[in-house]
Amino acid sequence: MAFHQLVLVTIAITIRIYSCQVINRPPSMHQVFQSSYYIQRDHSTPVKIDCKAHNGNITYQWRKDNVAVRNSREVAVDSKLGTITFTRIQMSDYGTYQCFASNEYGTALSSPIEVKEARLGSFPVDHVFQDCTKFQHCLIQCRDRPVCEPASQCRVEWKKGLGTDNNVPVSDRVAVDGKGNLHILYVTDEDWDGQEYGCGLWNEVTKTFTKGSMTSLNIKESSQSLIEPIEVYAENTKAYLGHTAVLQCIFSGSPIPKIQWKTPELEVIDFSNTNKYELQDFGRKLVVKNLTSNDEGSYMCIADNKVQQQANLNVTSPPFINPQNKNPQMADTYVSGGKNAVFYCDTVSAQGEFPPSPPIWKKNGKDISASRGVEFSVSSDMRELTVLETKKPTPTRAGSTGSYQCVSENSEGMILKDAFLAVLDPIRIITRPEKSYNIDRESLVSLAVDATTDPALSLQYRWRFRNANNQTTPISSTGGAYALSNGNRNLTINAQGLKKQDFFQLIGRYYVEIYHQYDAEFVHVDIVTDILSIPQETPAQANLWFLGIIFGIIILIIVIILIICMLYRNACKSGTYPVDEKEVAAGHDPEKELADSGFHDLSRADENGHKFDNISLSDDFGKQIESDEDSMGEYGGDLDISKFNEDGSFIGIYADKLNNSKQSTV
Repeated sequence: MAFHQLVLVTIAITIRIYSCQVINRPPSMHQVFQSSYYIQRDHSTPVKIDCKAHNGNITYQWRKDNVAVRNSREVAVDSKLGTITFTRIQMSDYGTYQCFASNEYGTALSSPIEVKEARLGSFPVDHVFQDCTKFQHCLIQCRDRPVCEPASQCRVEWKKGLGTDNNVPVSDRVAVDGKGNLHILYVTDEDWDGQEYGCGLWNEVTKTFTKGSMTSLNIKESSQSLIEPIEVYAENTKAYLGHTAVLQCIFSGSPIPKIQWKTPELEVIDFSNTNKYELQDFGRKLVVKNLTSNDEGSYMCIADNKVQQQANLNVTSPPFINPQNKNPQMADTYVSGGKNAVFYCDTVSAQGEFPPSPPIWKKNGKDISASRGVEFSVSSDMRELTVLETKKPTPTRAGSTGSYQCVSENSEGMILKDAFLAVLDPIRIITRPEKSYNIDRESLVSLAVDATTDPALSLQYRWRFRNANNQTTPISSTGGAYALSNGNRNLTINAQGLKKQDFFQLIGRYYVEIYHQYDAEFVHVDIVTDILSIPQETPAQANLWFLGIIFGIIILIIVIILIICMLYRNACKSGTYPVDEKEVAAGHDPEKELADSGFHDLSRADENGHKFDNISLSDDFGKQIESDEDSMGEYGGDLDISKFNEDGSFIGIYADKLNNSKQSTV
């Protein structure tokens, strides 16, 4: 290959690789912003707020109260870096700001942020006197507190002594409540008459301190040194989910009581075995960490098991995404052109709070209401946005690609969620096999599939086979009757030389899945044959036949057992009755009696023409019997049934008649 040809091939490959790495995506905002930024007037150091987004060549714009911010000596915007810098802020510069990040495919938005003034006012000049009693509680108020913003960064500090900077330390008998008031829980000699106290405020943002008015103590004596605990102060607190809350209870008494805390479930908190709770300020403050909705409620603080107070905790939050909803909430979405795309925005409030407002939907920062029903469909509860029949952007048409936002709010604040939609070229099948092929045992079939898609993506091919029993197996490698080639685009089925049983295992439906990470298309081919085969039972039919055979065998065994039992019973009923045994048991000798009576000299009754036919045993052997009927009377007169066995045979055969016969022949 010539050098210039090699260069051209290398350039072509490089261009193709580069194009495969790029998807036309709108920006995706990833900067995390605070809800509020406090900036001091006449600040000496510039204050900068950053805005950062991903995807392509992005241009940034900052807006104040929905109006684009223009560069000035006080405020500067860097459209390439996304920063806004406050050099010398004026009162007119305070307000609501929002960052917009745009490229040729859409615009992403930040959450609105508040830029507020950080400030600390002044106390009025004042001096008062406070009466206090020894061994009792003494409250010294921090009067006429000035404005201090942000409030979370302001701290009350108490000073002791006129014109001094001696801080009053918090101790077991000195506390400062949430309003900044000073509590001397019991007065001692340390708090001498005429002692002066003054409160002041420190602002962490402005790094400034202002002193307040002074209070002089007037101590009264008391002989009662033991004072039972008295509830002095309890503070209710509101805090956000996931944050930390501080509850406070203050008791007076002499001596200072010990404080015990209970959860809303009235369980005593064991601080030695928990990371959830922490004690501060000599047991007067309870810190609850990593708040959840289950932490909300009334906490009990108990002094020496005698006096108790209640401190309420309200766990709240601005709207947040419902964690119980399994749909992907405001997720970046890739979809093939012509298909619908769906965004979900299910927002909820903290437990026990009013629900947030239904979401408002925007595209690239603009309300979509005017296009509903044409380009968009919104569910009745406003939590689901469907972009209908998505289209790629063209030089003359914006298309569906863009950044989408949902906005919801409640009494505690608002939420803005942002996600982009990237519309791709669809998967188009350009080569496909016939829908069905009829094969025999000499067939060689090639199934070829090819497709195109978005140039930034690569297609993959995956084959599967489903037989007549609906069993599906993957065809993942070359072997046996199958051969994959051309990046799995071609599947060759070779039936030549296969045994008949193996041949019929090729009959069924073949599927090829053509896919990339965002979409998939399917093609199926039926392989059939005219060769007859022994129908194979499905596993379900085979199981039924097997169960039927087992059941039939069981029935046959039962019938045979019943027949044997019936035959045995009939045999027992029709068997030879044991007469000899009965006679012997009755005290007779049947053989001797028959011999003595001449019975053995008689012939069988079934012999024809015997000379003793029609001769009765009661006659003198030879006397003609006139009738075939033989009367029982001849055997002794009246019938005695006791001389008969159960089967009708005599007991003591012919006993009486034979005796009479013997007597007549003697």
